[in-house]
Amino acid sequence: MNRKKLTRNIKYGSNSLIFTVAVIGIIAIINLIISSFHIQWDLTSNKLYTLSEEGKNVLKKLDEDVQIMFFANPADPVTMGVKHLYENMSSITEHVSLEIIDPLTNPNLVNEFQITVEHSAVVSSSKTSKQVHGYDIIRKNYATGEYYFDGEGALIQAILDVTAEKQTNLYILEGHGEFAKNDSLTLFTYLLEQKWVKVNSYSLITSNSIPEDCDIICILGPIFDYTQNEIEILKDFLDKGGKMILAFNDYQETENLDNLKNLALNYGIKVENINLTDPIRNYYGNEKTLVPLYTSHNIVRRLEEDNIAIVIPNARKLSIEEKEDIYNDVVFHTSTEEAIAITAEKPLSNNKKMQLLVLGNAFFLHDQTIGYGGNSDIVINALTWFKDDSSIVNIKPKTYAPEPIILVGIQAKLIFGVCVILIPLFVFVFGLLLYLRRRTL
Repeated sequence: MNRKKLTRNIKYGSNSLIFTVAVIGIIAIINLIISSFHIQWDLTSNKLYTLSEEGKNVLKKLDEDVQIMFFANPADPVTMGVKHLYENMSSITEHVSLEIIDPLTNPNLVNEFQITVEHSAVVSSSKTSKQVHGYDIIRKNYATGEYYFDGEGALIQAILDVTAEKQTNLYILEGHGEFAKNDSLTLFTYLLEQKWVKVNSYSLITSNSIPEDCDIICILGPIFDYTQNEIEILKDFLDKGGKMILAFNDYQETENLDNLKNLALNYGIKVENINLTDPIRNYYGNEKTLVPLYTSHNIVRRLEEDNIAIVIPNARKLSIEEKEDIYNDVVFHTSTEEAIAITAEKPLSNNKKMQLLVLGNAFFLHDQTIGYGGNSDIVINALTWFKDDSSIVNIKPKTYAPEPIILVGIQAKLIFGVCVILIPLFVFVFGLLLYLRRRTL
């Protein structure tokens, strides 16, 4: 009898062992397949561990080798994030390599590359190299205290920069009371320089021509009008395929600016001496500080998709007056569809294209307000529209902040019932039945 019982126990024990080995084997095979084909599921709401479509497109087009040297403690959590980012990159292209440099054990490299900020990176190609500072990879929102991981945006842009054929040259015109590069536009300038744009100051008062290397002109918030000669220089620049951002301010704080207004009108954009108000789309009840609605224009398409607002104070009213061969589009407007920003395009015979962005307000690009909502995104998206390619990316940073789970009454009761009552009860009943069944064998 004991021998028969022993045989039965061995039989059931062998079956359990075989079943356990089979399950482990199946799991191992599944893991092998997943790791071989880089299959993963990102269950985070903000896709913290997934490359953006913009990033993927850049990497797919990459046709030269790029090296990333990341200076940080190898066990640092930020380093882990960069390693995971690199794994995602390497699943798309073989042209990117990553080397983690510990600053404590490699002081010579730290000095050679002049690394002064932790978590900085040096991105290099056969053409040039660029340093990405740690505060551009891990950003802090000082209003909320939240930290954002912008590793993808910073490193993808750096890859584009070091493989670009040439750097974009942007000239901010001064001398007519405009916002100045080194005064009111320091954040504006820094933002552009991070996108591999060389920002220069320039005055037509002391020169009768636009620099030959100029790609984009910015006129931001002039108080005094340009002379007719200066307007002709600007018009000649545009008619040869130039790009320009022309932003006005509150008409009550400037001269009439007839010459500049006529320049815009020449390309189908009428600038009026009317400051807009909006009783519906405004900032904290201030009807003069607008929170515009977007159109489907490429400059604001991503802002609309990501539900990011911009804040525009004291904007002038703009409108379209059709001109032959000029294509105009409204970019954003009030709730009553009064235009605040309008673009003008004119295809030219030499495969170039004149592009002009006229804004009813320049102050939203000032150091005091460029940080509001998506204000800074307007600049980057405008540059992308000007260049009409993917040499500038605007990838949204991802927050590490945990998202709270908010349960209504019925949800809390349901979870309590399932987890605290049903599951333990099921385990108890199943175990009891299994015990009774084995007793009868």
